Amino acid sequence: MKKILSLPVLFGLVASLLMVGCQGGETIKIGTLLDKTGDLGNYGPPMEVGADLAIQLLTDAGVDIVKVPGDSGTANQKSIAEATRLIDIEGVSAIVGSLSSGVTMATATAVTIPKDIPIMSPASTSPAITTMDDNNTVFRSTVSDAAQGVVLAKVAYDSGIRSAGGLYINNPYGEGLAGMFGDAFKALGGTITAMVPIEPGQTSYLSEVKKASDGNPDVLLAMTYPVTAQIYIREAIEGGHASKFMFVDGTKAQDMFDAMTKVHGANYFDGMIGTAPGAKGSPAKSQFESLYKDANNGNMPTDPFIAETFDATIMLGLAAVAAQNGSLCDSIKSCLPIIAGDDGDADPNIEPSDIKRAVSLLNKGDDINYEGAAGSQEIDANGDVNNTIEVWEIKDGKITSTGQFLSP
Repeated sequence: MKKILSLPVLFGLVASLLMVGCQGGETIKIGTLLDKTGDLGNYGPPMEVGADLAIQLLTDAGVDIVKVPGDSGTANQKSIAEATRLIDIEGVSAIVGSLSSGVTMATATAVTIPKDIPIMSPASTSPAITTMDDNNTVFRSTVSDAAQGVVLAKVAYDSGIRSAGGLYINNPYGEGLAGMFGDAFKALGGTITAMVPIEPGQTSYLSEVKKASDGNPDVLLAMTYPVTAQIYIREAIEGGHASKFMFVDGTKAQDMFDAMTKVHGANYFDGMIGTAPGAKGSPAKSQFESLYKDANNGNMPTDPFIAETFDATIMLGLAAVAAQNGSLCDSIKSCLPIIAGDDGDADPNIEPSDIKRAVSLLNKGDDINYEGAAGSQEIDANGDVNNTIEVWEIKDGKITSTGQFLSP
């Protein structure tokens, strides 16, 4: 009797064949898991544009590559289902995403690690990602909150803040950032009055706001995502519980401030500061921003992680090219640290304008060193990169860079 394969097994075989094809010169498929819905839904669309720009540059350089989009929805189960579709049905060789650290970790654990598919997050900053048992398949193009928490603490203390309360999203991102900030702030001599975890999806956070503001701290930290933050910041202001806030990458959203200033006044948040991964000016950053403005009617959003998405897509695409050649490395996950890590012998300073040159070098079996729009993007043994943290502020109701780019 012939054995009949189940549909999941057949899908797995198809995906495996497509992966083999990727190594042999077939179309490279890169999936994206960028939030279009959920608490981080405002961040996803401009990040998708960043991925599209990367695919276009690779295509212009002669790479046979396509992007297959997916929506991780700031939700574990949605992201897991989308990742499964991207790999088993669409046959992608690698994935850019997700945004939330908890969602990325859940998706990697359930799908990409068992299937040995590399995933590179442009936005997941939890320190817990560094120590995942991931078979060298989980990467990121953004810096860990091990850096942001320390920088945020120093910026707060240097600005005269001596006591802080905070609300953080109850997931690995929020836990990691709150923990790193708290440890660093106390080491400087500051006092943490309360750090209160919150769950997304509630209609009110008044109880949590009262706990976080107990003791009348100098500042209330908003360490969550935009949809949630709008609710508790409004309740904090209207209830007289807090009037001064500090923000992070998860609350660096112009749409959020536009909505809040309609209620609280156009200049209410002026002078308040926040932090987020960000790179100082460089040729690579300028080239990327020029590309983005050309594709977006001259506009460059202030939302975080757009350049990181571009870099992640470029790096995965170049790693796939290197894997197809096979001279330097034989898989995307083994090629990433080679094409995005300066070992002293690699051709230096491959920038966005040099992608055609990079592809030519890789096709000849030569090494390269990609310099990213979001920073140097030198991938370490844990799949992490060590870039800078930008300090930003609200000015005339708008997110504005202070021009400070700091490291711990």
